[in-house]
Amino acid sequence: MNESVQPRYESMHSEAMPEPDRAERVGALLDRVMGSGLSDSLTDNQRAAIAWHAANGDRERAHTTRVFLKKSRLDGADPIICVYVDNHSFLTDLSANRDLYLARLANWGFFVSGIEFGVDRDAHRTRTRGAKQEARQQQSSSAHLNAEQQRQVQELASKVPDSLKESVSKAIAASFLAESEK
Repeated sequence: MNESVQPRYESMHSEAMPEPDRAERVGALLDRVMGSGLSDSLTDNQRAAIAWHAANGDRERAHTTRVFLKKSRLDGADPIICVYVDNHSFLTDLSANRDLYLARLANWGFFVSGIEFGVDRDAHRTRTRGAKQEARQQQSSSAHLNAEQQRQVQELASKVPDSLKESVSKAIAASFLAESEK
């Protein structure tokens, strides 16, 4: 019986493990899947946004709101990439490291003659609007608690310092609502 199990196991094992000559680099695979077919349908601005996000880290991606290309003032020169971010302090950081970002884009294979940074004024309004809506939802969520749950929230929150009462009350109320939705 031991002899009949061994050949099956070896054939499964060899199918599960690729041979060294069948291994493929991740970059080549992504290029084959997304490279030529997808890149042909992208606009120059979309390519610029992809290059910016790919060449930089999480911090830059988190603060970037818009990326687009602008024609260079010099004939025949590469375009200028314009990057808009969500706040002035991050704009200062980017501007101080302008050459670093140009080098990162060039290393990624996206060549531009310059880079301009700006603050997206709409990003602040959108963020403020979203925070106000979230606050309204939290206020209305406490209204959905029944009298017993509201009493429990007040009782549990009474045991914490005054500076934490509001946030603890909200967290307890959210917990009660999450349990009731299950």
